[in-house]
Amino acid sequence: MLIIKTFLREIPGKGIGLFADEDLNAGQIWWVWNDEIDQVVHSDTYESLDEAGRKFVKKYGVKSEQGEYWLYADHARFCNHSDNPNSEGIDPQFGVDRKIKTIQPVKAGEELTLDYRKFIYDFPDGILNFEVF
Repeated sequence: MLIIKTFLREIPGKGIGLFADEDLNAGQIWWVWNDEIDQVVHSDTYESLDEAGRKFVKKYGVKSEQGEYWLYADHARFCNHSDNPNSEGIDPQFGVDRKIKTIQPVKAGEELTLDYRKFIYDFPDGILNFEVF
């Protein structure tokens, strides 16, 4: 669950991005897993979904080491990849981070980014290969 003010904006050639709507300090936590609204999609549930459902879960979920998808219910799912991110996941459980914090100061209006290669287990060798629908 986002615990800071954010907004979404389209980025030409990249899609939708998540932006801070307030200044953030280095080390500030800005997202926390919420058991009441976020959900874990187990492999049997994933397989039972129709094609559109599987594409949605694969695009916006984070696959754990056990093969489950952790699906964020809020706009945090629009946080884009960067090779030089301004944020990182912390507090891992089953290979999935339950919190996200900044690793440098972030100004209001700046895009929040993560290095997907550090936590997406269904893309071998750090290769990003998203299915877009």
